[in-house]
Amino acid sequence: MEQGSGIKGRRKQRIRSLLDDQREAAPLPLYTLEEDGPSFKEWGKHHDGREPGYEPDPEVLWKQSRGGWMDEGGGGRPRFTAGLIRRTVASVLVFGAVWGIFLAREPWAVKAQAFITDALSNDMDFAAAQVWYETHFNGAPSFIPIFGEDEVPAEKVSTAHTLSAPLAGSILRSFADTLYGVEIMPESDSSGNVAVKSVDTGRVLSVSKEAQGGIRIVIRHTGSLTAEYGHLSGTRLSADDWVESGDTVGWMQETDSGAPLLFFAVMKDKTYIDPAEVVSFD
Repeated sequence: MEQGSGIKGRRKQRIRSLLDDQREAAPLPLYTLEEDGPSFKEWGKHHDGREPGYEPDPEVLWKQSRGGWMDEGGGGRPRFTAGLIRRTVASVLVFGAVWGIFLAREPWAVKAQAFITDALSNDMDFAAAQVWYETHFNGAPSFIPIFGEDEVPAEKVSTAHTLSAPLAGSILRSFADTLYGVEIMPESDSSGNVAVKSVDTGRVLSVSKEAQGGIRIVIRHTGSLTAEYGHLSGTRLSADDWVESGDTVGWMQETDSGAPLLFFAVMKDKTYIDPAEVVSFD
């Protein structure tokens, strides 16, 4: 036991001497653990708790710093507001300069007034601009639609719109006799009820009784024409009804005195005209 304790003592003494030699050669820094220092498990982490090798998310960084990118000068007014203020100030300055020019009576001001008036009153000569552009750039710019388009003059297309006759027959009394309308006699082979047709598409304005006992229907047709169908015996139409060309307006019945006569009148722009001018009775 004594021998073993002697050996251990010599070993400890030898280690202590080696350590003393190392301290003399290069003193080692002394580390002390603070009471509030990190535990063993936390030594491998950064100060903010992230693991070694952690890379920040670029999207998170962008969201955190985009406020500074959107603001001018790092936190000033937004760009839209600053731009609006600059434009407003520039507009006020331009308006004030133009207003001052028109108040002045100097020769240079008169020339400036004429130039400004001409620029605001006359259209830009796009033809000259197109020629200049084609001369220098060999073609008209495609991003300006007005260049390169051949202007086609507008043409008014007008076709004669002939209305169909209200019934097959012949004119017994012309417009020259009445200056109001015509009276039409149905064909001789007609018997019984005679159907009266609409000469064109239109809307029924009124359905009224005549003094002689017949029915008169007024229809507003296309082309600012209004037609009157009189001496009818009956109808199924009423005001505000719509009719197409060829639809039945009403009918006439033969009487003891003979075949009925249809009264037909046409008004254009509140003036009665000869129905033969717009209706083909052939």
